[in-house]
Amino acid sequence: MLALQGTAASAGTAAGVFLYFRRGGPARQGRQAGTPESELLRFQSALSQADLQLQELCRETLAQAGEECAQVFEIHRMMLQDEDFLDAVKDAIRQKGAGAEQAVEEVSRTFSEAFLAMQSPYMQARSADVQDISLRLLRLLRGEEEPQLSLPFPVILGAQDLCPSETIRLDKTKLLAIVTAEGSQNSHTAILARTMGIPCVVCLGGVLSEELDGRQAAVDGGEGMFWLEPTEEVRAHIQEKGMDLEARRRELERWRGKPAQTKNGKKISLLANAGSIEDCRAAVENDAEGIGLFRTEFQYLGSAHRPSEEELFSVYRAAVEAMQGRPVTFRTIDLGADKQAPWLPMEQEENPALGLRAVRLCLADRELLRTQLRALYRASALGPVSIMAPMIASLWELQEVKREAQAAREGLRAQGVPMAEHVPLGIMVETPAAALLSAELAGEADFFSIGTNDLTQYTLAADRQNGRLGPFYDARHPAVLALLRMTLENARAAGIPAGICGDLAGDLAMTGALLSMGISSLSVPPGMVLPLRERVCTLTV
Repeated sequence: MLALQGTAASAGTAAGVFLYFRRGGPARQGRQAGTPESELLRFQSALSQADLQLQELCRETLAQAGEECAQVFEIHRMMLQDEDFLDAVKDAIRQKGAGAEQAVEEVSRTFSEAFLAMQSPYMQARSADVQDISLRLLRLLRGEEEPQLSLPFPVILGAQDLCPSETIRLDKTKLLAIVTAEGSQNSHTAILARTMGIPCVVCLGGVLSEELDGRQAAVDGGEGMFWLEPTEEVRAHIQEKGMDLEARRRELERWRGKPAQTKNGKKISLLANAGSIEDCRAAVENDAEGIGLFRTEFQYLGSAHRPSEEELFSVYRAAVEAMQGRPVTFRTIDLGADKQAPWLPMEQEENPALGLRAVRLCLADRELLRTQLRALYRASALGPVSIMAPMIASLWELQEVKREAQAAREGLRAQGVPMAEHVPLGIMVETPAAALLSAELAGEADFFSIGTNDLTQYTLAADRQNGRLGPFYDARHPAVLALLRMTLENARAAGIPAGICGDLAGDLAMTGALLSMGISSLSVPPGMVLPLRERVCTLTV
């Protein structure tokens, strides 16, 4: 038996046949570079094709695996639009006379090595993303087909490393586990594995190879262990641990259908976050009482054109129907910052997280908001729907959204289009300004939903997407909790409900504190609903 200790990337256990991942034959080499102008045109064409491929991959992933997985490929699209990367490739073509392939290879190697040299594990993991988008560009430049990633039977898949685009296209019904020689627990491949519930161990070193194909193997993703030709003792350990996980799942099942109520009678609503119809189905399967946050921007990000009212309505109708009578709260478009749609050209901003995004973009481009509101009100005829506006910082912003909402309702009514008599209109409290003005805003809003991710970012001036700021980005920071408490007190005084839909909602160590503050609902990823219900029901607040 060979036992290897790697890095735990995704919990779970598996035992089965080992298969080494092959990317295919060597790439075609030796093409003579053309003129700089012709090579730049080839590079631009490959960029456009790569963006279309990633859009399609994003749509497929959204339908199959949900929003969190699909975001990986939105990030890849953003990386392909990075000015430093593009300028470096163009300079290599213009100034060095390099062919497009050579330029992409050299610049990708430089960028990849730069990421690896950074101290932050998160930033180091972006090296794999650079390699992924570079492979995509090179295949397009060389006229090569994307490899078919079929698995012959259920296997433990080994590889030097896996790209996110390769991982997502593997047949999940035949993928017992993933083990890689390189990689990182912060890589997008590891994130995809965790989201899809596939055991994964990375950083196992150079032992993995094709020579091991067909041999028996075992994996403990939680411990970061990989065994080749495991002994009976190891097999028993894997089986027992798998049974423990199954026992935990069965234990959680006993909370299904029970009200989320503390021992001393405090009740709250347990909702799920969603970004796709698949997420809505998962919410129902995990016994969520409704959707507390449906992120609508993926219908925009995954489209090559501005979505029409009919296109939006078809998605919203499917979401409402998938929830089978449970309420759905739709957040209006949160585009901008890290979410750039290809059909919506936006100026380069110094600080995009503080720029023209979310409700600001909607108030600058009113047709975006009007089309979406009409589609949402039409969906309200099919089941309980609420609407909330993100990134509110001023009272006048909410008042403008309400005017547009009223105009949308009047227009639909004049056309005889059915809709619900009352559709609650609330706001996301995710800026310090909204928290500080929560008393005034509570007089205009039907409800509050506190987005603790952005509230933490803006309160602490700490970019939540910068892995190096981990110690400085803290949702439990006293300043964040003070704004949270203030918002809840003002909501209670105005008689409107206030819930949380950010990551803090799923922090089980904070559940008691949040309940004591008077929270009315918590909205979490679907898989967190039953663990959170268990936590609530075992507390005395």
